[in-house]
Amino acid sequence: MTHTPLSPPLAAGAAPTPAPRPRIYVACLAAYNNGCLHGRWIAVTTPDEIMSEVRAMLADSPLPDAEEWAIHGATRKSHL
Repeated sequence: MTHTPLSPPLAAGAAPTPAPRPRIYVACLAAYNNGCLHGRWIAVTTPDEIMSEVRAMLADSPLPDAEEWAIHGATRKSHL
């Protein structure tokens, strides 16, 4: 039987950092169609939490009664 050596415990300051949560940019289409960029970056969590953030973004729109939105994609290079 082969035994795999155990790694020593990590020091408190040496804990690995969690990967950043992916985000999406959600834009208000009413604002966009009227020449204004309005939207926000939203962390990808649960569908209910995302929709709550979308509703809040639409409520803050410079155009009244905004209800249409779109997810805009972009790529980012890692800065590691």
